Amino acid sequence: MKISVVIPAYNAASTISEAISSSTNQTYLAHEIIVVDDASTDNTCKMVDSFNNVQLIRQENNQGPSAARNKGWDIATGDLIAFLDSDDIWHPQKLEVINELFCNHDALQYLGHEYSIDSFAVIDKNRRPKLKSFTSILLKNPYQPSCLVVRKELPERFDETYRYCEDHELSVRIAAKYNCHYVEIPLTKLGRPQLTTGGASANKWKMRLGELRIYTNTYKSKTYLLPFTPLLWLFSFSKMLFRSLFK
Repeated sequence: MKISVVIPAYNAASTISEAISSSTNQTYLAHEIIVVDDASTDNTCKMVDSFNNVQLIRQENNQGPSAARNKGWDIATGDLIAFLDSDDIWHPQKLEVINELFCNHDALQYLGHEYSIDSFAVIDKNRRPKLKSFTSILLKNPYQPSCLVVRKELPERFDETYRYCEDHELSVRIAAKYNCHYVEIPLTKLGRPQLTTGGASANKWKMRLGELRIYTNTYKSKTYLLPFTPLLWLFSFSKMLFRSLFK
């Protein structure tokens, strides 16, 4: 299958080269690699230009990661879209594994996989994707952006009004209509652990507000959840309290 790689980047000069290299040094070559620069003010574009066969798209104004990912998704010509954040890297066999999974499982439309924050381990390619329920995705987002692969043909896109939790919002919306799967193979190494200083997820209060917004709007996809919205709010705040007490 043809796999398009989409990398959103903003002021990523110190990390973008390693991210791109991890997507070019694959045992199964990408159909194309698209970097969408979100109006960086550093040398990000210069670093990207040093790579051959990498398509650079420049946004005139900073619009956030959702808009950058959507831009790449829209212009991509592959069968699959594999997202990679500019401060993360992939296992050398990532695209090989992804290609085999989608070729062998026709039901796959929206697939996530495990990640690591340490060195890559030997992977078990025999693990099968598991179907994720809507409720499980609503309560705990398993889809980190650099671990997400979608079929190009899916009509949904990231909501560009979200600057935080945009990946969770998309996953909930997709899960209400389509099959969502997850495979327990760590194919991405994060540049930093989730919710630590340096990334968008580091602003925990804004992340919580993003989650509350998701829960408030969930009834639009599943009307039966409207009476349970206050419980979802309580669930979100209880998670924040628990993490503050036992961090």
